[in-house]
Amino acid sequence: MENFTHNESKFEEALSITLKRKHDNKKKVKYIMRRKYRSIRTDLQDLNKRKRQKSKREKRLSNGKKVKDIIHKGHKQFALTWGMMIGVKMSIDSQNNLRKKSLKVTDFMEVSKYTIPLEIKSLSHHFKFKDYAPLAFHNLRNCWSVDKDEYINSICNPNSNFLEFMSNSKSGMYFFLSHDKKYMIKTLKRYECKFLRRILPHYVRHMIKNPNSLINQYYGLHRVKMPHLNRKIHFVVMNNIFHTPKPIHKLYDLKGSTYKGRYVSKFETKSNGSKVCGKDLNFIGFTNDNNPGKVEEGQPVPEYRQCFKIGTSERKLAFSNQIASDSVFLAKMKIMDYSLLVGVHYRDRLQDYIPNYTSDNYEKDKTMPPLFKRDDGGFYGMDYNGTLNNEIYYIGIIDILQQYNFMKFAENKYKSYVGKDCSTKISALPPKKYAKRFIEFIIDSIR
Repeated sequence: MENFTHNESKFEEALSITLKRKHDNKKKVKYIMRRKYRSIRTDLQDLNKRKRQKSKREKRLSNGKKVKDIIHKGHKQFALTWGMMIGVKMSIDSQNNLRKKSLKVTDFMEVSKYTIPLEIKSLSHHFKFKDYAPLAFHNLRNCWSVDKDEYINSICNPNSNFLEFMSNSKSGMYFFLSHDKKYMIKTLKRYECKFLRRILPHYVRHMIKNPNSLINQYYGLHRVKMPHLNRKIHFVVMNNIFHTPKPIHKLYDLKGSTYKGRYVSKFETKSNGSKVCGKDLNFIGFTNDNNPGKVEEGQPVPEYRQCFKIGTSERKLAFSNQIASDSVFLAKMKIMDYSLLVGVHYRDRLQDYIPNYTSDNYEKDKTMPPLFKRDDGGFYGMDYNGTLNNEIYYIGIIDILQQYNFMKFAENKYKSYVGKDCSTKISALPPKKYAKRFIEFIIDSIR
């Protein structure tokens, strides 16, 4: 905690601001209701407001990091992120004497608890922090060669702030990025946390046996309870699939579902250089916004068809086997609705590049990164003869905490009844059928 000592006043000040904001919001609602019908904004006021909004937008987009993305002291989530930093720092420091050993059943059930007292304007507050299965995640980080000091510097650096990650997720959970964008912090619902703890022994076994696994890597599972929050926040630290200095030109979220809802309208005109994420029908090459997914004359468009141009038969086999292995594991865990997140970078063909991997090298050097993360965090595309093309793929399987529960069962029955011809195209399928369709869709996209 010595690194945080000189910043405690900064944290306590931010927490007091957060507490004051929560109190003032109650008064603000009454004030707004009183003024709701008292005055009407003039045209000049509207014009001035639009000018202010435009200037703020230009300021955010002017240089590098967006001002809006940085979670500064006045941000409503600053106290929460600072509490996460302090808790993770204490958790990692307490593991200094841990040594890698075979895990027991009790290691997955272990919960370390911490209480951090705070003095804010003569008021005594404290927040609580829990670290779930610390030894299990410690072994995982060692397996993935995560350096402890680098991990702490990325997530728990008191001189830097988290970045807010704007996600199109429907879950309503918060997403944060470490200041160097290497790690992602995602808040979880309570049932997701319980489910991850339940499957953790199987997850650890699978990830250790499959060093090239495409499933998202989890580095820690925690819970924080703070005085300004009305609930306990569970969160997980995981890898950022797109940790690379290279820009991502195309984004896709693939589930193997070709239902009409798996389409983003006008994707080809607004995806380049933006954060718009295409879906399965966009990946296949459909461009008809009026009737997406219907095979007709001119649909799908061949030049808009995205493929995994992996090259040699050895690379194709390695990729296919890993997709199949991960999908079978998720099916055994009764998991569905996961997706393959794909980022494509189009490089300059004139750039010289010598691949730094071969299958022989990997067998000799176990410290090398996973097979699909060795080329600037991704892996290079190749033509059928092994010649490098202009694509780099960044991929990972995400959203693996959705069980096939009663709600998904009901969704499956309802959509199957409403659209009888689409019963095999919807996302809500039983785990085995979902995995089978997912594997077939991805393997059919390999060239």
